[in-house]
Amino acid sequence: MGITAFVEPLVIFLILMVNVIVGIGQETNAEKALEALKESQSQQATVMRDGNKVSSLPAKELVPGDIVELRVGDKVPADMRVVALVSSTLRVEQGSLTGESVVAYLNFF
Repeated sequence: MGITAFVEPLVIFLILMVNVIVGIGQETNAEKALEALKESQSQQATVMRDGNKVSSLPAKELVPGDIVELRVGDKVPADMRVVALVSSTLRVEQGSLTGESVVAYLNFF
């Protein structure tokens, strides 16, 4: 029972340490990506609530039933359904959510 008895536990310990270091790195990257995604979200919204138009409502205060007005260049502040379009074309950039650089163009007639 010489040095060979310590080799296997030492290798297992080193593998565990590498696993911990990689895990911490991945968690840090995930937290940074989540913060970047939060920053890309719209902070304010123009809302029709109970028949009254509310400008610059914080996006975190949106509730189901609110009607959100979007203009050219606005970021969508929450999950929503499209009720009416004034334009015949809708351009959607969702690369920050999917990681893809594809822009979707929807044409309505």
